[in-house]
Amino acid sequence: MTELTEFRLTTKIICNPGSASAIGTISKSLNMSKVLIVTDRGVAGSGVLDSVLPFLETDGIQHVIFEDIDPNPTIQSVDSAVELFKKENCDGVIALGGGSPIDAGKCISALIHNPGSAFEYLGVDLLKNEAVPCICVPTTSGTGAEITDVAMLSDLEKKIKMGIRANQIAPAVALLDPELTLSLPAGPTRDSGLDALTHAIESFISVNSWQVTDALTIKAIELIGDNLRSAVHYGKDSKSRENMLYASLIAGMGFHNTKLCLVHAITAPLGGMYNVPHGGSNAIVLPHAMKFLLPGALEKFAEIAVALGEKIEGLSLREAAEKAVSAVEKLSQDVGLPDGLSVYGVEESSLPELAETISGIFMVPLSPRVANKEDILKILQESL
Repeated sequence: MTELTEFRLTTKIICNPGSASAIGTISKSLNMSKVLIVTDRGVAGSGVLDSVLPFLETDGIQHVIFEDIDPNPTIQSVDSAVELFKKENCDGVIALGGGSPIDAGKCISALIHNPGSAFEYLGVDLLKNEAVPCICVPTTSGTGAEITDVAMLSDLEKKIKMGIRANQIAPAVALLDPELTLSLPAGPTRDSGLDALTHAIESFISVNSWQVTDALTIKAIELIGDNLRSAVHYGKDSKSRENMLYASLIAGMGFHNTKLCLVHAITAPLGGMYNVPHGGSNAIVLPHAMKFLLPGALEKFAEIAVALGEKIEGLSLREAAEKAVSAVEKLSQDVGLPDGLSVYGVEESSLPELAETISGIFMVPLSPRVANKEDILKILQESL
């Protein structure tokens, strides 16, 4: 039988400036009357949470707040939040924040009717029962997690980072309001924006990509190239913020269907071992991985270069493809990305063990050029 190509998206998407005001109405439409709001201390202290609560209260939606979510959400915090949800007799989840609260919120909603620890469901399609309704409200423009069926969790004790992938993980509603991103500081704006760029590039060059995903991801690359600098350096630019939020969304729509490849294979174990910021580590590794992957996708790399504003007329295909790497490097420099992974405490002595682990991750062969252990070690060394 011929292998079928498909495009899936189960989450309802609502997006426009000011749309957060509808969160109470949306909650009622999902039969939610008391919600667990999953967020982190940064969002809780920024004023964004306080700006959303009145919209719930107007529609009579009660709430309980869980803000104990780390930059790499943990199995332990998710299990604690599930206990709080049940203790407070909640009937739905609202995840408010960046990728960490959103991934945590998705897991919490799925675990209410699936007993046991989140640890038991790390893997693919291990959840048996349906999730309670979950509304995801991103306050950063990077992860695309508000529409995907995977959530990444870290285990503090085992020092691993793995995902739960299942249909039940995909949230019921993604509510995107660019006004909620206006107060995001420059550093997280940079890291989340470069995370979205990594998603878009990896989805575009993935061996699973096809015309529909390509149309989404190349547009995301273009939007990020045109808007990230202004979003970082002048965060009150509402149009740049809006375009970055939509770029993150459509990049997520792409990789939700293609999955990701070498960069994310490398950075997932880094997150487990060193608790490094996900977006920043992706962005640091990205150009080094692109240099390795380039021979396997010359034409697509040339398209990436054009989307990032590079002129390729008169160049050979190889020269045009190399412009994509230099464009990513220039963008990263312009927004102030740290030079290497060592800034996050990554040690050279750990790299051989990391390379061994990474070489067995399923995302490696989804790349247009498959890296072996020695290739991965070299990329890690160059990224340090």
